[in-house]
Amino acid sequence: APPSPLPPPQRLRFSVGPEIAPEVERAKRHLDSLAADVELHCFEHPGFGEGAGLSPEALVQVALQVAFYRAHGSLCATCEPLSLRRVLPGCTDLLRPPGPPCLALARALDDPDAQPQVLLALLREAVQAQDSRTQEVLSGQGAERHLQGLRQAALAAGEPLPEIFLDPAYAQATHFRLCTLQVRSREGTWPLRGPLVPDGYGVGVGHVARPQDPRDPSPNSGGLRVAVTAFTCCRETEAAHLGRALSAVFDRLGALLSGRSLA
Repeated sequence: APPSPLPPPQRLRFSVGPEIAPEVERAKRHLDSLAADVELHCFEHPGFGEGAGLSPEALVQVALQVAFYRAHGSLCATCEPLSLRRVLPGCTDLLRPPGPPCLALARALDDPDAQPQVLLALLREAVQAQDSRTQEVLSGQGAERHLQGLRQAALAAGEPLPEIFLDPAYAQATHFRLCTLQVRSREGTWPLRGPLVPDGYGVGVGHVARPQDPRDPSPNSGGLRVAVTAFTCCRETEAAHLGRALSAVFDRLGALLSGRSLA
């Protein structure tokens, strides 16, 4: 049914006096300087086709790990917010990709002697581990919000923080150099995600989920729209560098899944 008629919106007029006007102007300059420090690299990709029955979102996350490895020689702490609407409406948790299988795949892809069947098995293992972890987080069994609750409970009670929060490894594990966002839309969108840390990246991936075409059974036949962000003030990161690495990994994994050779 068509939506019920709504009254026209009312224009709100703000009274900005001499006491507030300088602060508004200062905030505007600060916001402009922050925006000027962010670089953006966007590209489109046809996607993975049928993806051999694998989750497109999980494939993208695994590809992101491989791309970061190629760009920087190691993996990093990565997070992707997920809604917990199934179990706790209005709340989110953070999804971390599975490190060991992603690292094994990244190293194998750089091995010129690796056989396609071995690479495909490693890819399936990494994607299935990613999908399993996704379902775990969606069901409310993720660790991030539980740890946050433990921290906040200790602070509220005036008690010392548990030792885990004081360990250098915890600080490293929560220094998210890669923060991602994935969105499905029928017409396609360019989701943007800013970096969380000075030497980090933000990566938004839009899955174009157009209506099913009987001639094309691909679940993501509309392809991918990718936006990579980084801070220009950091010499260790470059949005275009990671974007090119990610596009190349998409090509490699797509060829691997379809059985094509890729020079």
